[in-house]
Amino acid sequence: MNEVDNFLKRFHVSSNIDDTFTTGCCYWFAFVLYVRFLSKGSILMYDEIANHFGTKIDGIVYDITGNVSDKYKWKDWNSITDEALLSRIRRDCIMF
Repeated sequence: MNEVDNFLKRFHVSSNIDDTFTTGCCYWFAFVLYVRFLSKGSILMYDEIANHFGTKIDGIVYDITGNVSDKYKWKDWNSITDEALLSRIRRDCIMF
């Protein structure tokens, strides 16, 4: 088990934790991972179609469920420049 998987395991103390961080609070869990693994060059990632956030760490994208690199069409969060999209995401996902 790698360092990231070990970190993720600590969050699974509740049976509904995956639901919490995959249906509405995914940005905040991605942000936790981003800050925790900043020393590994973590990058916030976003899938516009699924409206889902993850964090790339050592080339692998994670969310609360683990490695989701191939599950979504990830873009670097910082590469998104569409102001209407950013405004909607901030309103609905970040500042809800």
